[in-house]
Amino acid sequence: MFKVKDGSTDYLTLNQSTGQVNILKTLRIENTTSSTTGVIFKGTARFIHNYQAPGTDGFNTFIGMNSGNFTMSGSSFLASCNTSVGYESLSSLTDGNNNSAFGFSSLNMNTTGTNNSSFGGNTLLSNTTGYSNSVFGSSSMRLNTDGYDNSAFGVASLFNNTTGYQNCTFGNNSLFFNQTGTGNTAMGYQTLFNNTSSSNSGFGSHALYFNTTGSYNSAFGLVSLYHNGSGNENCAFGVNSLFFNNSGNSNTAVGYQSLFTNNASNN
Repeated sequence: MFKVKDGSTDYLTLNQSTGQVNILKTLRIENTTSSTTGVIFKGTARFIHNYQAPGTDGFNTFIGMNSGNFTMSGSSFLASCNTSVGYESLSSLTDGNNNSAFGFSSLNMNTTGTNNSSFGGNTLLSNTTGYSNSVFGSSSMRLNTDGYDNSAFGVASLFNNTTGYQNCTFGNNSLFFNQTGTGNTAMGYQTLFNNTSSSNSGFGSHALYFNTTGSYNSAFGLVSLYHNGSGNENCAFGVNSLFFNNSGNSNTAVGYQSLFTNNASNN
């Protein structure tokens, strides 16, 4: 056993037979100011560091193989207050700040986006400049680039969203195909699954499932307004209400299976 010690106090030991190193007090590493200072590597890949770009406030924490980078720049709060945990999380950051990324490749392509919270593998993977998004669930908002002020909770929720903003979704695959639609609220499994438009509210599993271009619809109940495609300004309250409505507009249905077979009638 090789030892570094002072009197009877051991500070470091190296076991010759196992190769195990024990640090028995503390380990101090310099703050990361370059790719060669204050970095813990895993093989040849950076693994843990807190890179602070010159002239910025810093307060960054990067944990995971190739997480963060050493090319950030800016001044004051720019490129500061970011936290990422996971393989290649926040690895493209330039001057974005106040981002939190947890999971494999989360916020991987984010450059200038700010105030994003991303939890789950591949969450906000393609985000570059989008800001103030809150995402929880594997692959949720995976294709988002510039969309902002979105909240997505559930596996693959808002998966295809690119520039849509101010959407709120809770449930696996909810608002899955939405790309540019704005101001939608979806609560439930695959609610508003095919939606591409704006200002719809769906509450209940598969509510407004087939809606594509319809806008200003409100559906409350399991599979309510299920087949709606292009109908606008409909209100459905109850399980199966307005179930077959496709292009009908300005209808109000209250109760179990109310206006069940309506397809294209209005008012």
